[in-house]
Amino acid sequence: MKDTTVFTSQELDTYFSSYVGMEGGNPAAAVWFCDSSPQRWTEPLRAPLLPRLAPHAWDAAFRAEHRDSMARWLSYQRIARIMAAARAEVLGRRLSDTDWKPYFEQELFSPDGAEFKLNLFPVPDQLDGVARWSTVFRGQPALLPKERYLDLCRFGGRFRFLARICACWQPKVVVCFGQRHTQDFIRAFGLGKTVADEWQLQPADLVMSLRVFRGDGTTWIICPALAGANGLNSDVLLNAFGKLLATSFGAARGDAPAARGTRRQPAPEDAGGHCCT
Repeated sequence: MKDTTVFTSQELDTYFSSYVGMEGGNPAAAVWFCDSSPQRWTEPLRAPLLPRLAPHAWDAAFRAEHRDSMARWLSYQRIARIMAAARAEVLGRRLSDTDWKPYFEQELFSPDGAEFKLNLFPVPDQLDGVARWSTVFRGQPALLPKERYLDLCRFGGRFRFLARICACWQPKVVVCFGQRHTQDFIRAFGLGKTVADEWQLQPADLVMSLRVFRGDGTTWIICPALAGANGLNSDVLLNAFGKLLATSFGAARGDAPAARGTRRQPAPEDAGGHCCT
């Protein structure tokens, strides 16, 4: 039965200001991946709205439950290919065409893995591929029109939560997918006063531009999306990006993408241990 509860802006803001709408993994990992929104809608709005205080992860139970569906998750497979290439680069191993597959099936987004996946906005852009946003959220004035929902995340607690957990966990690299969302990435992670560098990814004839920000020990790389005609959607590009990722945070110093990030001690005002929640 469909939940007919009408949620207030405050209730939704509190709910969104948490780990809800993130694939998760290991937030202590060196590498984070950030997309504009999740690929799958696994947390529909139901009363009572309970913020997710700890990140989700792809543990053994999750993999067993979704084993038959995972073959269709192309975007996640592309992230696995990036990570497999980064690991091979760091370890000085030859990368095979199939290294990504066991990484995807066994390691990606695992609780003690090498990466963490978050999203700017907690609800997928494409809810089911058929129904329109206005149809799905009919009767929820705080979510209509869609721009109201986006602004609730941008100027409410969601973006502040993203900035807080990033400052707390201090990943070495945050890979941001989708250059059309550049301003939202800048706003979410507080990069407005940081000067950006321009990098180029050119494994063959095609040149891709990357915007790179650095601050407080973290590097943010804003790159093309994982799909689309101009996206990171070929094996050659994904492998090349994985190699660049490995070198971008000091592979020469032994900071392998399999290593965890460093968790900062809570600030005095967060003495209760709430720095990362």
